[in-house]
Amino acid sequence: MPSPKDTKGPIVKTGPTAGQNRTRNKDGAWRAKRSDAGKIRPKQEKSN
Repeated sequence: MPSPKDTKGPIVKTGPTAGQNRTRNKDGAWRAKRSDAGKIRPKQEKSN
């Protein structure tokens, strides 16, 4: 895994973009993980 020192920023630990650099928000702050990350999604009925 790359070092934050080498990549100039925090590394994403888990999720679909794991191992990449965190992105920044419009105001320049590092983007936080979604509040619903890691939560179990409710089962949805298929309508077909």
